[in-house]
Amino acid sequence: MRNLLPAVMLATAVLPAAAGAQVVDASDAVCRPGDTGCALFVGDGKGGVPKRGGARQPVMIGSSVYMLTPWQAERERRCLALAGWAEARGEGADAMAAVMWVVANRAASADQPSLPCRVVVATGQFEPFAAEPVEPKNRQKAKVAKPGAKPNRKAAEQAKPAAADPRIEARRILADIRRQATVIRAGGMPSWPKPRLAADQDALRVARGLAWNLNDDDLPDPTARASLFYSPPAQAALRRQKPDWAEERLLTTSIGGHSFYRYPTPPEERTTTQVAEVGE
Repeated sequence: MRNLLPAVMLATAVLPAAAGAQVVDASDAVCRPGDTGCALFVGDGKGGVPKRGGARQPVMIGSSVYMLTPWQAERERRCLALAGWAEARGEGADAMAAVMWVVANRAASADQPSLPCRVVVATGQFEPFAAEPVEPKNRQKAKVAKPGAKPNRKAAEQAKPAAADPRIEARRILADIRRQATVIRAGGMPSWPKPRLAADQDALRVARGLAWNLNDDDLPDPTARASLFYSPPAQAALRRQKPDWAEERLLTTSIGGHSFYRYPTPPEERTTTQVAEVGE
């Protein structure tokens, strides 16, 4: 089904949320009717992670076709969904899809063809997936309650409101994403985060549906084959300057709070690329 993104956008309601975020009301439109594979991937059906091994089959991700086992296909699509959700979950389906397309475009690069999972954990590329900084040795560790000790009810009551604080939840999610990045680097299957805010839960479901359908037939690239992006509002909030590389690239579009770039000279019109088989 062509142009799935407009269908998803028409079926999603954007409502104001805490801290100015946007709520994406995930609907059944994230999967085509009768697409049981997509339903399983977004969590609407019962089924576990595919077993390792098995026959490789052609799987289209972005503009390229990869020969992958079901386990590998699941892993690569999870990496796509996590990247889009981690970078743009508060900006709607179109922004999350755009981030995923950047990942897919980098993976399909003629200079260095790769896979989405390798792209998202590459050094110095996607900040949410960066390796966690090593804690100083002199940092005090949290106290562990002794066995049989009475629980501190006052502390527990004070902690409950904090769980619903969007800023604290954002830090918790970042820590979870970085844990999954460690799993990805080790060649494992990343787990789905368990966000506590309804807005993040709905956005994750939409991201999973977008990742399943991310190809030129179902979900065309809205970034015009961009391979880089950054968030001007985030840069300003962190008091950072515009990246140096942005001066040498062509701005292709702005979606949500992100600006997307590619090299000034567009590559030759790209057709579907058959990528070499990859090992597990």
